[in-house]
Amino acid sequence: MKILNKKDLKTFLKFLDYLNEGIIVVDEFQNIVYTNKYAREILSLNEPEGKHFSEIIKNDYLYSIIAHNYEGDRQEEIIIDDKKFLVKLYHIDDKKFIHFTDITPYEIYKQAKKDFVSNVSHELKTPIAVLKGVIETLEAEEDEKNKRKFLSMALKRINQMDSLVNDLLILARLEAQEYKVIKTEIYLKRLVNHIFEDISYIAKEKSVKLINNVPDNLKIYGDENKLSILLKNLVENAVKYNKEKGLVEVNGYKDREYTVIEVKDTGIGIPSKSLPLIFERFYRVDKSRSRSVGGTGLGLSIVKHITEAHNGKIEVESKVNKGTKFKIYIPD
Repeated sequence: MKILNKKDLKTFLKFLDYLNEGIIVVDEFQNIVYTNKYAREILSLNEPEGKHFSEIIKNDYLYSIIAHNYEGDRQEEIIIDDKKFLVKLYHIDDKKFIHFTDITPYEIYKQAKKDFVSNVSHELKTPIAVLKGVIETLEAEEDEKNKRKFLSMALKRINQMDSLVNDLLILARLEAQEYKVIKTEIYLKRLVNHIFEDISYIAKEKSVKLINNVPDNLKIYGDENKLSILLKNLVENAVKYNKEKGLVEVNGYKDREYTVIEVKDTGIGIPSKSLPLIFERFYRVDKSRSRSVGGTGLGLSIVKHITEAHNGKIEVESKVNKGTKFKIYIPD
């Protein structure tokens, strides 16, 4: 095996400083021989080389791993400044090599996956339980009027499950980037009119007025199918979470290299603490209210992914009991 000369060794150590993983080397006397830049930054170490590890390692978990004379290699998960790290200890000759990696993003992903499965199960379980009850009641029901009532309830729950499955499929394809963005020039006003037609029955139920203020000649360059899904989700939410006799207004305009779609309502608004979370799957500001108005809890997550698929951006302004304004910026 070729032994590295001083120049090569210096280059190799410089390379270790570029890693987003921590490396600490301790000799047989428990003195620090080497630390890379990441380890020094995460552990707030100041010129640690040559010092006994007990003088500078303040994290109790890491201290314990270095202090113990373990037989063979070891692996543990520890906490450093509210982040979870995977620490691996190797014995090579008379040295201890400690390697640690931030696994916090992976832990967040694991929790999100767990929450996702739990939420889907819950969202499907509720309508299935209602359907079961309706079918059992229909079996024993003789009155035709009551039968129609129960069948209407069953249909409502079937539609609820259908919407959830459709939204899950759309979201899964967007996240997997399976949906190709096929861009064409679209007259935005015409697109908004189609959305208003689709949801007019919901607006009538709440006496919410729909206003299309998009200029006749304003064009947007994007995927018509996906932008329709985006707009429908925004406008439908604006109606559902509005007040009786409220307003939903859609505006469109150019802002430098972007075409902006603005959806504004006079609804219940969103608390400021909830604004960073509203694009998360199944997040609901008010769970009891969300259940009463319906919806899958996936709409804004879909809006976010469609915007990102167009290399766009989203801004949200909201005041409780005053209303909410979404701005979608789609590049030209």
